[in-house]
Amino acid sequence: MAILPFNIIKTEVFIFMIRLVFFAPYPEILPTIRQVISERPDHDDFEYEIVQDFFNNPLDNINADIAIARGFTAHTMQRKGIACAELKVTGYDVIAAIQKCLRQSPLKKLALVGAFNMVYSPENVHLIFPDIEITTYPIVEETQLETMIQKAIKEGHDAIVGGHTTVLLAEKYHIPAVMIESGRESVNNAIAEAKMAAEISFREKERSNEIANIMNYSFQGIISTDREGYITFANSYCHTVLKDVKTPFIGHALQEYFPDLAVNDVIHKGKKFLSELHYCQSIPLMINCVPIESEYDNAGCVLTFQNTAQIQAEESQIRKKMHRSGFTAKYHFSQIIHSSQIMDSVISDAINFSYSDSNILIYGETGTGKELFAQSIHNSSTRRNNPFVAINCSALPENLLESELFGYVEGAFTGAAKGGKMGFFEMAHKGTIFLDEIGDISPKLQSRLLRVLQEKEIIRLGNDTVIPIDVRVISATNKNLKEAVASGEFRQDLLYRLDVLELNLPPLRKRGADISLLLNHYIEFEHERTGCRLKYLNDRALRLLENYPWPGNIREMRNFCERLCILCQKDTADTDDIYRALPDIDSPTLLQTEKQPEKSPTVSEEFPAYDEKAEILKALALFRNNRSRTAEYLNMHPSTLWRKMKKYGI
Repeated sequence: MAILPFNIIKTEVFIFMIRLVFFAPYPEILPTIRQVISERPDHDDFEYEIVQDFFNNPLDNINADIAIARGFTAHTMQRKGIACAELKVTGYDVIAAIQKCLRQSPLKKLALVGAFNMVYSPENVHLIFPDIEITTYPIVEETQLETMIQKAIKEGHDAIVGGHTTVLLAEKYHIPAVMIESGRESVNNAIAEAKMAAEISFREKERSNEIANIMNYSFQGIISTDREGYITFANSYCHTVLKDVKTPFIGHALQEYFPDLAVNDVIHKGKKFLSELHYCQSIPLMINCVPIESEYDNAGCVLTFQNTAQIQAEESQIRKKMHRSGFTAKYHFSQIIHSSQIMDSVISDAINFSYSDSNILIYGETGTGKELFAQSIHNSSTRRNNPFVAINCSALPENLLESELFGYVEGAFTGAAKGGKMGFFEMAHKGTIFLDEIGDISPKLQSRLLRVLQEKEIIRLGNDTVIPIDVRVISATNKNLKEAVASGEFRQDLLYRLDVLELNLPPLRKRGADISLLLNHYIEFEHERTGCRLKYLNDRALRLLENYPWPGNIREMRNFCERLCILCQKDTADTDDIYRALPDIDSPTLLQTEKQPEKSPTVSEEFPAYDEKAEILKALALFRNNRSRTAEYLNMHPSTLWRKMKKYGI
């Protein structure tokens, strides 16, 4: 892609200056574009650049209010949501190209090949050229172009008429071709359309930003600036909280009040500062600072803040309400850090499991992330807007665990709360309950749990009222429950109820490809969280840690990285630092002499890959072809769903 330098006409009146990118469809049109712009009475309103869009333009880094393009480029921009005025191909432009083709040689059959928004209706063309058989080959994707040219040649056409790319490809196959050119009128109309669209968009966005970002009635401080960083508005909350700070705020640089805040990075680089602690005249404030965005440039920034004392009081209230109202899952599959094939397979299975409502049993060693997967499954399921309740079955004694799971009525036992208490199964109604360490529950509790799973109803302790529930059960264990069944420690019928879908999480020692990735992630996390010096591991240190078996898995690695960041007071850790932070690494029973390569799964072990088409079909069936609900379930925009359905032929 060749880019000509910006031709800046005028910059005095910024609000009316329109940044225009003109994608020239062929070289010969360049003088016409420049001439048409210069002859327009409103040419002073434009700041423009011309991009030579002659073949396969990637459409990267479009920094303008609006673009003008033709054919495939215009179609692609509109599909991507890029503001674009189309350089339309008129019937006259097509007729002129056909006439030029006839002047070169007599024709019997002529093909019109190109983007669907370029080629003219064949019925109308036949009226003007009745002696020529004209066939139109409209194309939606540029990748189809060469195939259509081949088809036109195969069907016996003498010449081809189309766009610049069409002509270039036709020359490859030695068939005469003439390009459809756009005249001055088409160029002028496109510029007029672009100007109108850009001005409307500009005024709407400026007004919307002003209304949305400059609110005087708010329980947080709001300050807005211009593009130079000078305050243009400060609401009444600012004056209430910052009583001892110099006022008025308006007209002063934001940097005066927040000297440690990189205001220029926000305005000119689009950087965002979210939930950061800053001081204004020794007053601790939690701030958010974001740019006021517009199509051509950032118009300034908006800073919002709250006194930390207010935030702490509000957080306390939120925690109380959350405890009363239910529980939520915070993790998603996208947060599972990995690069290994074995984890790809496990995640693929877990995603497929999430679409079902069957119970799931997760096997995995301590620290492998069983609850992480449970929460991710919940957040990917149709129950994601309902409670996720997690309980560690090994952390509570039997009598307390039973009352916590199923609830109790007032007076059920000594110490029972007045009014009774709702159990976890009731709390999880319409959602998911996660039973961690399920292998540790007593035989008595196993029997009660089996009845709950069979009947889908619970009875509170001390009561005889049956309460129906709709709960999906995800359980987890680090024990071999099949062996526990064989030894009589675990009920076989309960295992069958829990283990409808089985997910096996690999230990970290079998995820060789993930170890360095995870180490770098947690060290970077600790660096950002604590401000420690450590950023990197040298090669020897990394190899040492890659050969360590990590018996505590991810949990051990996170704790190790936190400890290493505290102990290591330099940018890069070496092997001495590793031995200091992880003394067990010297143990010959733990340290592997040679890192074992990750075993590639056999055909029988290999898990199915994620099939987007299949998942769309499942979701459509689930919601009886309701596209809106399907799109919401798949977490995509309805137009995106429509395009994917078209792509897969659904």
